[in-house]
Amino acid sequence: MDAHLIDSAVYGHGWSTPESLALFSERARLSRWVRVLKALAAAQADLEIIPAASAAAIEDLDASRLDPAAVGAETRRTSHSTIGLVRELQALLPAEAREHVYYGATVQDITDTAAALEMREVGAIAWRDLRAVEASLLELAERHRDTPMLGRTHGQPGAPVTFGLKAASWADETARHLERWRQSRPRLVVGQLAGAVGALGFYGELGPEMRRRFCERLELDEPAISWLTARDRIAEFANNSALVSATMARMANEVYNLQRREIGEVAEAASEATMGSITMPHKRNPERSEQIVTLARLVRSAAGVLTETMVGDHERDGRTWKTEWVLLPEMGHYLLSQLSLARGLAANIEVNAGAMAANLETMGDYGSQELLRRLSARLGKHRANDELQKAYRTARAGGRPLAEALEGIATPSELEGLDRPATGAAGQMVDTVIAEATKRRAAETDEWV
Repeated sequence: MDAHLIDSAVYGHGWSTPESLALFSERARLSRWVRVLKALAAAQADLEIIPAASAAAIEDLDASRLDPAAVGAETRRTSHSTIGLVRELQALLPAEAREHVYYGATVQDITDTAAALEMREVGAIAWRDLRAVEASLLELAERHRDTPMLGRTHGQPGAPVTFGLKAASWADETARHLERWRQSRPRLVVGQLAGAVGALGFYGELGPEMRRRFCERLELDEPAISWLTARDRIAEFANNSALVSATMARMANEVYNLQRREIGEVAEAASEATMGSITMPHKRNPERSEQIVTLARLVRSAAGVLTETMVGDHERDGRTWKTEWVLLPEMGHYLLSQLSLARGLAANIEVNAGAMAANLETMGDYGSQELLRRLSARLGKHRANDELQKAYRTARAGGRPLAEALEGIATPSELEGLDRPATGAAGQMVDTVIAEATKRRAAETDEWV
């Protein structure tokens, strides 16, 4: 019976996706390892290190014929990470090829290269989803370029902004993640063929050329040097994922707060089947936003531990890469689940412009920044600020109308029009974000390359 929420038939949809489950299943892992071994044998046959007939037999291996239980039993019996796989593969090969599978390689040659393949697949899905999130946010920013709402600082009502400015901020941050994602690919999608201590000693002078051919067959970049204990590639992928995840959480957290009934300015889309509460039928809970924030915490936590794996001993240290075996797939599930949820959230945010206008009206004193600007021209900025701070305190403490407290401080013309929200350069910044993103996206590919 599955114990982890990732695999749960009941709750798994919130912690994984069909794509992540297919990518990180036991069968998929074994298939990746076999794929790496096929590339290794082919590269070795090219250089006549093993017979071509053996490489052909290894190429014909069908990973689906492997019995995971048998592989596991032999792994437990021998206390070796991959000997169970080797023995099962040997049983599927003709006698003359059995000594040539996994020839001269070490565990990390197989598992690190498989990790690079995993990062490539997760990265490609994340790239696709990030672009979709950005597209939705750009459309939202354009549509609400001039929709005024309260800006809030320190959790309190502040000066007016526009909802378009808020959405454009999310989009602009997402654009930076896309840039980081694109820039990091050549550093991350890199094969590993190092041998026992990183010197490729088993293959002598043929080692570097064999590594080149091996990586080429897997369409992975070739490293300049073995990375057995240099785990910055995994750490960079993890931390890029954490940054992406935090931005999705920032957006979701904002929706979570603005959906509160006493604010009511935005909301998650909900279907007729959505049940807000099993005991309070009036509620409409922001479940999607909550889950996005929850998943972000788990991704960031995993990224912290995966950064710790950069500190390892000497030429090889199982404490580093065995930690990655657990956390890289787990983080992949959470990241892809979160991005899937974020796509749906960004594409279907419900905006209540009426509630935004009403909240502006209710606050009443949102024009203080504009009034400060006007008075600064006559009194000087700091004197004007002191006078206004005093007037607002007086009005609050005495329950007096603000206009009375401002008598003798502001002229009638300086008080005129403060009931109309001034949103500064919000619209211009929205336009800039949209223009830059449109230009970049036109030159960008749909694929993570």
